[in-house]
Amino acid sequence: MKNVVLTVSCTSTRGIVAAISSYLAEKGCNIIDSSQFD
Repeated sequence: MKNVVLTVSCTSTRGIVAAISSYLAEKGCNIIDSSQFD
């Protein structure tokens, strides 16, 4: 299994985490850790 670190920097917006995680799930990715900072 290949491990990749995805770092996203953007304005805090409602639904951005859901949008990114849904996209990754559609591509067959498995999120093993997630952190969010405001």
